[in-house]
Amino acid sequence: MRRKTPRERFNEWLGKPYMLLVYRLLATLLALSISRWMLYLFNIQFFHQLGMRDALALYFNGMRFDLPIVFGINLLNILFYCFPAHIKYNKGLQGFVDIVYIIANSIAILLNFMDIVCFHFFGKHLTMDFIKVLSLSDEVSFGMVRQVFFDYWYLLVIFILFVLVITVVANHTRLGEPEKEEKPHWHLKQAISLVVMLGLTFIAVRGGFQAKPITIETAMRYADPQNAPILLNTPFCLLTTHQTELKERTGEYQSDFTPIHKNLIANRFIESDTLNVDTIPSNVVVIILKNVGQEMLGYYSADRRYPLTPFLDSLLGQSLTFNGMSNSRRSLEVLPSILASIPAMMENDFVRSPYAGNDFDAFCQHLQKRDYNTVFIHGGKNGVQGFDEFSRRAGFSKYFGRIEYGDDNDYDGQWGIYDGPFLQYAVQAMSRLHEPFATAIYTLSSRYPYKVPKDFVLPKESYFWTGFEKTVYYVDQSLRDFFAAASQTEWFDNTLFVITSDYSNSEHFQPEYSNVWGMYSIPIAFYYPKKIKPLRCNEIAQQIDLGPSILSVLGVNDTLFSFGRNLFDTLSDPAFASYYNLTYQYCDGTYLVQSDGENPFGIFKPISDSLLNDNLIDRLQCPDVFDKLYQFLKEYNNRMISNDLKPTIDDFYEQAEDTIHY
Repeated sequence: MRRKTPRERFNEWLGKPYMLLVYRLLATLLALSISRWMLYLFNIQFFHQLGMRDALALYFNGMRFDLPIVFGINLLNILFYCFPAHIKYNKGLQGFVDIVYIIANSIAILLNFMDIVCFHFFGKHLTMDFIKVLSLSDEVSFGMVRQVFFDYWYLLVIFILFVLVITVVANHTRLGEPEKEEKPHWHLKQAISLVVMLGLTFIAVRGGFQAKPITIETAMRYADPQNAPILLNTPFCLLTTHQTELKERTGEYQSDFTPIHKNLIANRFIESDTLNVDTIPSNVVVIILKNVGQEMLGYYSADRRYPLTPFLDSLLGQSLTFNGMSNSRRSLEVLPSILASIPAMMENDFVRSPYAGNDFDAFCQHLQKRDYNTVFIHGGKNGVQGFDEFSRRAGFSKYFGRIEYGDDNDYDGQWGIYDGPFLQYAVQAMSRLHEPFATAIYTLSSRYPYKVPKDFVLPKESYFWTGFEKTVYYVDQSLRDFFAAASQTEWFDNTLFVITSDYSNSEHFQPEYSNVWGMYSIPIAFYYPKKIKPLRCNEIAQQIDLGPSILSVLGVNDTLFSFGRNLFDTLSDPAFASYYNLTYQYCDGTYLVQSDGENPFGIFKPISDSLLNDNLIDRLQCPDVFDKLYQFLKEYNNRMISNDLKPTIDDFYEQAEDTIHY
C-alpha cells in the first residue's frame, strides 16, 4: 500500500467534516462583518469625524459582536458536522442542513441591509421595540416597501450577491464519501471535535470569558456613542434589546432640581406694556414641522447650499427664537416631549413602555380647564401612531385628520393629505372654533418618500436638489400660504404661534449637523408681535420647555409638572437632555456631557467644537454638570416608576420660593 505524501495528508485533513464546518463559519463571519461594515460606508455622513484607521479598528473589534450571531444561527451546522455518526453522510439530510445554512445566514445579512436604510433615517440600529412598532403600524404599506426597493435597488443587488456567495460556500463544503477509518478511531475524533466546537460556541455566544455575556452596552468600551453603531450588527441588537423597566435611582445630589413649576410669570421677552393688561385670553397654535432641523433653515444655517425656506427665514426673523434641541428621534417620542414635557430618556417609547398608563400633566389640560377649545390637527390617517389617543390624553378634545378633511384627491398616496391643502383646511377649521382655542398642527409632507403635488411648481434651480430638499421647500411655501390665509382672520392678531420640529432631518449636508449634538438641532420660535419682542436668543431650548413657556405667555400661572423650564423667566438655567445609543446626554448651555447613567465618558464644548472632535474627559471634570444630569435622571426614573407625573396636593400648598429649578 502506497504511503500518502504530506501534501496528500494535508489535503485530506482540509476535507475533514470539522474543517468544512470551519470554512462555513468563516464565510458567515466574513459576510456578516462586511454587511455590518456597509452601514458605515453607506451612512458615512454620520461618522465624518472618524479616520479610516479608527474605522478599521472598529470593524475588527465588531467581530466580537458578530461571533455570537455566527455561532448561534449555525448551531445546527455545528451539531451536524461534528456528530459522531455516519448518518450525516446521507444526501437528503445534507441537503436539508444546506438549506437551513443558506436561509439562516441570508436572513442575518438581510437584517444588516435593512438597517442600512433605517439608520439613514433614525441614526440608530433597529431594536426589537422598533420592530414591534413597525409590525403594528398601518404606515408600512406595499407602496412604501415598493418605493424603498426602487430607491435602494443597489442594496438589493448587493444582497443577492451575498446570498450567491453563501450558496456557493454551501455547495463547496458538502460532505463527500464517508471516511475509511476504524470506527472507534473515527468516532473518537468526531466526539472530540463536537466537544471542542460546543465549547467554542459557548464562549463565542457569551462574547468571551468575562462574568456576564456581552450586550450592546459592551460596545461603549470600544467607541463613543456616535461611532458605536459600526461595532454592532443588527441581529445582535434585535436579540439583546427588549422592553426594559427603569431602575430606581438613589443618592444625594447637590443640584436642586424639581419638575414642579409654580411660578410661570414671564419676566423677559414680553413687551412691558402688555403685562397683566390682557382682557381677552390669547389663542395658541403649535406648529410641529416634520423632519426639518436647523440645517435646512437659512435663518440658522447661513451656509446652506440652496435657500429652501425663504418664508420661514423671514418669519423667524420677526420672532423670538432659541437654539432649539429635540428630546426625541422618532415620531412616537415627539408628542410626549412637546405636548406633555416628557423627554425620551429610555430605550422604549413612552407610549409603548411599561409606563404608558401613567397619568401626566400637560399644558393643554390646563387650557382645557379654562374653556379653551383644544384641537390636534394632523393630515395623516386617523389613529396613525396613536396620535389621536395621546393628544386626547394630553388635553386636546378634538382630532382633525384625513377623515375630517374628506377629500382624498389631495392624498399623497402614503402618509396623508399634502401639507398645502391641509394647512388651508386647518385655517378654516380654526376659524370655526370659538375663541380662545389651542391647536397643535403636525405637518407630514417632508417625510420619505418625499412627494410633492404634481401641480406644484419648483424653481429652476431645484434640478440639483434632493427629494427631501424639494419637500422642505414645498412645506415652506405651504406655511407661507397658511400664514397668508390666517392673517386675514379675526383671530390671527390675538394668537401665539409656536414653531418647532419633531426632530432633525435625516439627510445631512454639513458635518456639524451629523453628530450627536447637531442631529438634535431644531427650530424653536415664538411669533406673537402683539406681545413678544422679536429677538434671536442664543440660549438652548428643548421641546420639553414648550409647555411651561406657553402657559407663561398666556398668563396661566398654574402649578405644572414639566421636566423642562419656562423660557420666559430667569428662574432656571438653560438645559438639554437626551438619550441616544444607551448614552445619556446633558448640556447646560456650555458643556455637553455623556454618561451611561453611572460613569462619565464624554465632555464636549459644542459652542467652539461643533464637530465634537475634542473629548475633554481627560482634561476636565464638570462635576456640577454631571450632577445635574444624575439629579435629572433620578427625578425622571423615580417619578416614572411611582406614577408621579402630576403635582400632588402638597405641591399646591408649598411656597413658590421653594421652586427654584437650578
